[in-house]
Amino acid sequence: MKKHFSYRLSVISYQCGLVLIVCCSLFTVTCNAQHDNLYSQYMFNGLLLNPAYAGSNDVLSATAVYRNQWVGFDGAPKTGTFSLHTPLKNKKLNVGLIFINDQYGITTQNVINGVFAYRLFLKKSSLSFGLQAGVNFTRNNWNSIQTTTPGDVVFTNQYSQQNLPQTGFGVYYKAQKFYAGISSPDLLSIGLANTVYRSALLTAGYLINVSDDIKIKPSVLVKYIKDSPVEVDINANVYFKAFGIGYSYRTNDAMVFIFTCNITKQFSVGYAYDYTISKLKTFVNGSHEVMLKYDFGYKINPQSPRYF
Repeated sequence: MKKHFSYRLSVISYQCGLVLIVCCSLFTVTCNAQHDNLYSQYMFNGLLLNPAYAGSNDVLSATAVYRNQWVGFDGAPKTGTFSLHTPLKNKKLNVGLIFINDQYGITTQNVINGVFAYRLFLKKSSLSFGLQAGVNFTRNNWNSIQTTTPGDVVFTNQYSQQNLPQTGFGVYYKAQKFYAGISSPDLLSIGLANTVYRSALLTAGYLINVSDDIKIKPSVLVKYIKDSPVEVDINANVYFKAFGIGYSYRTNDAMVFIFTCNITKQFSVGYAYDYTISKLKTFVNGSHEVMLKYDFGYKINPQSPRYF
């Protein structure tokens, strides 16, 4: 009898714990149905970080990125993005479009953002101000949760969905061999009950001409999210003619190894491997990221899209 009572008590405790986890998950989704996407090749696709980057390549530029994060960890994020941006006829006005598909755990997010940037041309540089606005379509599939009770009615045919408007803002400065920007791509995310202030990003990079064939581009990304430690990504890419290799250190997270190749003057590919150095390294096999970039039109100038 005593054993039976202990068994029943353990079952009830387990069920109560499960209900508590589900309630906490629902609360989290209601308050903030987003997480910040992580990119290792941000230095080649600045539009994902800063809407003011739109049109800065002076051509119609399209970039696709696929990231498989924390390989071997169930429910880890898998993110696909496509971005397109171009200057308009007078080049002061620039527009862009961003689409993001993000899957993690039981959650799928589809984000669509329209981008507008206004660019001021200075003597040998430019200063841009950018805005973006869009919608985050978030869907949670509770059917994918596996419990100890087969066919548990609590998780049968259960879905939740939110469509959240979001906005972003950024400033981007670009000179012949230097760039810097500050942005908040998710400045406001309006939920059902509250408004959530998202991340703030600071980026900068510099191009060093070693010779006609060898270039070095150090860069840095500083990321702040409310109630989280500041994250710093320090990077250096070395280019030799059409090829580039790079290394990044992301504080308390990973070491990143990057390879890029310019197939033509308009088409380039990139690959990044994140070697996890955080406490997660026991459970994951790193992260993989692939990038494809195509510029519709090309002109030779000191600010070639190859570097910035």
